Amino acid sequence: MTRYADPAVDTPLVEELNCQYLHAAERSDASWYERNLTEDYLCSTVDGAIADRTAFLERIGRPHAFRNFEAVDTRIRFIGELALVHAGFRYTHPDGRVGSGRYTDIYTKRNGRWLCVSAHFNRF
Repeated sequence: MTRYADPAVDTPLVEELNCQYLHAAERSDASWYERNLTEDYLCSTVDGAIADRTAFLERIGRPHAFRNFEAVDTRIRFIGELALVHAGFRYTHPDGRVGSGRYTDIYTKRNGRWLCVSAHFNRF
């Protein structure tokens, strides 16, 4: 039996995961992603590559000099057992310039937990 998302209950959970996702990226915290990505996770990266879970974990775990990650204009939609997170983001380059982009993360509810199954990023 399919269990559909309950927006009243699930929206705050997905909002928190979205915040944690960004903070983990800022800290290069691959262990957070190990716990919160599905085994079949795929990611479209800012350089146009498609990364599977293993490649993404390797990539996200590399230290970087970008800071102040912030989601803006976040919108969450539920479709059955999926949560789609559409958002803009801002960050600070090492030289102090502000960068921006957009992302879409897709979460699925598996065994009662929301896990990220897919992500797509682009920078402007």
